Amino acid sequence: MSRSLRIALIASARFPIREPFAGGLEAHTWSLASALRARGHRVSLFAALGSDPALGVRELTVHTPRLSAAARADISMTDPAVLHEHHAYLRLMLDLARGDGPHAYDLAHNNSLHYLPVAMAPAVPFPVVTTLHTPPTPWLESAIQTGTPHTCTFTAVSGHTARSWQPLVRAARVVHNGIDLRRWPVGPGGGGGWCGRGGWSPRRGRTSPSRPPAPPACR
Repeated sequence: MSRSLRIALIASARFPIREPFAGGLEAHTWSLASALRARGHRVSLFAALGSDPALGVRELTVHTPRLSAAARADISMTDPAVLHEHHAYLRLMLDLARGDGPHAYDLAHNNSLHYLPVAMAPAVPFPVVTTLHTPPTPWLESAIQTGTPHTCTFTAVSGHTARSWQPLVRAARVVHNGIDLRRWPVGPGGGGGWCGRGGWSPRRGRTSPSRPPAPPACR
């Protein structure tokens, strides 16, 4: 690609894109934002507040709703964190659907696990690419079935992930998670396996390229 693209990079509204990473999705998004910027593209990152300022991207604010006491007391009130996440993605997708001014992009790349970026992709006036990071989830399957064909392009991080989605997504192109071995050297435990969704455990440090993980606690 010879020209610079304006890219809206959609990530997690719960976890910031910075070290120590909450898991592989966050590490993947951090590496992707860094590489795209290094290639001269203009990247706007939608992620939780506190994401790495060194990425040099414009962070899209995560909006939270203001609820009345009556609404919070209603029997249908869900977990506030779930509602805030829903509101954040709803605001983002409505903004992207405008497609003008600060919301004008050449491409949106969805790396979140939320259903709204997929369900609302037909309303966005530029291409939306969704990378499948996990096995099927009910909300995401539901969102895929609300769209019309070719409104969202899908990629997958592995052949196994692509096959697990094949009943609904028949043409997910596999783009493997690239690992920069200069930043992620093999630790003293060797290369016997890997676990996703990083975090502290008795046998493994938090996922971070500056602190290579010890041998994984799962197989």
